[in-house]
Amino acid sequence: MINFDITLFIQIGEALIMTFVLYYILVKPIMSYIKERELHFQSLEKDIQDLITSAEEAIKKYQEELNKARTEGIQRSEFLKEEARKIEKELLGKTMKEMEEYKAKWAQEFSKHIEEVRKELMNNVDYFTNLIVGKLLGRKV
Repeated sequence: MINFDITLFIQIGEALIMTFVLYYILVKPIMSYIKERELHFQSLEKDIQDLITSAEEAIKKYQEELNKARTEGIQRSEFLKEEARKIEKELLGKTMKEMEEYKAKWAQEFSKHIEEVRKELMNNVDYFTNLIVGKLLGRKV
């Protein structure tokens, strides 16, 4: 049976004192350590989020720069192709002009040569007619 004497109040006091002592010796340091770890993890999580954000921004910037470089490369390529076409057209025009000049010169020389041959043949018409007649008749004229 429980006796309600002074020892009950002493035990209640001892229990309260032990509760406060244990709270300040064990519970409070452990709770502060847990809070400190929680703050540390929160700061690490924030740092991780910042790093992820900066990495995403860097990737986005890289993609933009890559697209810009590709666009510039395509434009440069088209520009160089256009320049090559102009140079090709210019060279073809120059070559065609030279060929036309060469063709005209050659045609002139050829017609001159044909005219000389024609004159020479005209000078020898009598000889050739005599030769043809001789062949046809079978005798020398």
